[in-house]
Amino acid sequence: MQAENTTKNINLIATMPLFEGVPLNVLHWVNERCEIVRVFAGQTLLDPARRNDAVYIIISGFAQVRNPGQEDQALAYLMEGQCVGEMSVIDGGQPSARVVADSDCKLLVIESATLWELIGMAPVVARNLMRTLSSRLRYDNEVILESLRMQRAFEHDARVDPLTGMHNRRWLCEMLDRQIQRCSISGEALSILMLDVDHFKHYNDTHGHLAGDCALQAVAQAIRSGLRVADTTARFGGEEFVALFPGVDIAAAHGIAEQLRQAVREYPVLDFQGRSLPGVTVSIGLTALAPGQGRDQLLNAVDAALYRAKHAGRDRISE
Repeated sequence: MQAENTTKNINLIATMPLFEGVPLNVLHWVNERCEIVRVFAGQTLLDPARRNDAVYIIISGFAQVRNPGQEDQALAYLMEGQCVGEMSVIDGGQPSARVVADSDCKLLVIESATLWELIGMAPVVARNLMRTLSSRLRYDNEVILESLRMQRAFEHDARVDPLTGMHNRRWLCEMLDRQIQRCSISGEALSILMLDVDHFKHYNDTHGHLAGDCALQAVAQAIRSGLRVADTTARFGGEEFVALFPGVDIAAAHGIAEQLRQAVREYPVLDFQGRSLPGVTVSIGLTALAPGQGRDQLLNAVDAALYRAKHAGRDRISE
């Protein structure tokens, strides 16, 4: 019966990735030197607060690698045949994460001294360890890259208006602060316009909100097509748009604003099926940065100019 169990254990050990290519006599040695233990679901195998002196290979069951900062968050799952604890055995440091049995598990325990002796007897074990570590590092790199991609996507979504594809108010305010600081130091001119779609509520009520969305997209495209690369544009909110013109004085900015007004008036508005919708016009407020002005004062000034353009009859520019 004992011989039968020994053969069964050795056959089991031979299937583990760590022992791929290991001679049979060494597998017998491992069976004699290493203990097979059972742990229960929820039991901790590795803890960053405790020193670790063994490699654990999962014979049956599953384990979780958990985020040290958020104990309930699983970073990875360990399946049958996979090992854990090798990093802290190799470098002598504390475990980098907490590993918990996700179910009742059976583990092969290889003590630190036994592992080094094993590598001396069968160098192929070192190769297998390197493969394990390489796979783990590759997985970690993929997790990091995916996390960075998600972070960039979140940052993009936080600063870009999804309807028009323009930057949003949050991004504009950050950019405006930088432009004000730069132009105040350099003495360069900075002009700003605020544009509002005329009678937009009536447009929505008459043609529907989807048509209103199409009109806003058309306005955004007309603005983009009429500005320089150096100019900054954003959807400020609702039917309002803002453009910054660094290095452009108020007279030159007025000419640009007139071109934009005409461009919007002439730009075709199409619904999502490509059918024509009524066009729109815009009112534009325009001002330039004055000495000592901050972001709020500049926005208030251009908003007041926009109000004057709307009060004077709309579809016009006011400074």
